[in-house]
Amino acid sequence: MSDATPAPGLNLTALLPDLFERYFAFFLPGHREGVLPSRIKELARLKIAALNDCDT
Repeated sequence: MSDATPAPGLNLTALLPDLFERYFAFFLPGHREGVLPSRIKELARLKIAALNDCDT
């Protein structure tokens, strides 16, 4: 495991609660609301990640 790889089971939300609170306040409304259901948005995100050889 490299120094840049988090340890298994590392809970970043517990280490940086303010950061994640602000992130989810930004992310969740856009993910849950809108024309497309969140399920479709998540499938699109996974497909884009796969096309770009990204691990999700």
